[in-house]
Amino acid sequence: MSAKPVDKAAGEVLAGDPRASARAWLWPVVVAVAIVFALDTYLVATRPLLPFDVPVAVFIQSFPWGPVTYVFDLINGTAGYVQVAFGVIAIVALFVFERRAGYLMAIGSISSLLDNLMKLVMARQRPNADLVHILTPAPGYSYPSGHAVFFTWLSFMLAFSLAPHVRPRRRWLLWTGAAVVILLACCARV
Repeated sequence: MSAKPVDKAAGEVLAGDPRASARAWLWPVVVAVAIVFALDTYLVATRPLLPFDVPVAVFIQSFPWGPVTYVFDLINGTAGYVQVAFGVIAIVALFVFERRAGYLMAIGSISSLLDNLMKLVMARQRPNADLVHILTPAPGYSYPSGHAVFFTWLSFMLAFSLAPHVRPRRRWLLWTGAAVVILLACCARV
């Protein structure tokens, strides 16, 4: 019995070797994500605050995170040159490990450059203390989040680059780990 096209495509992506089956699904996903990002950017550009901005921030700030706050502090401490250093180390390490993986990481790092350019174009101010509790004031603009962009490309590209070298039964751990890092990075910035 032949595998379903969706299962075959997912298997190719998880294996780190997307072929025709996976590409047939990846392009629509890329287009859908680009549309959602464009809509989000439009809303951010045309409204000072979205209806869910403050309630989400208040919920995340009031949630009893416990020891996860130490992870948040670590994530928040990786701004500026620290992120650049982590990115360069990851790219160089993967070039040594496998040239293809290094190239993938280098391509992914372009997103951090685009993030900085987009921040200048959007010029969205960070929320002030009247709206949300601010632990560590940060300079610069708030959209898009440099931390969210950095940890997304780093985690996703690491998972994608390392997946072919991990046993198929354990690849879900790699992708779950990447998703958790991305989620933690996004929550840490709130």
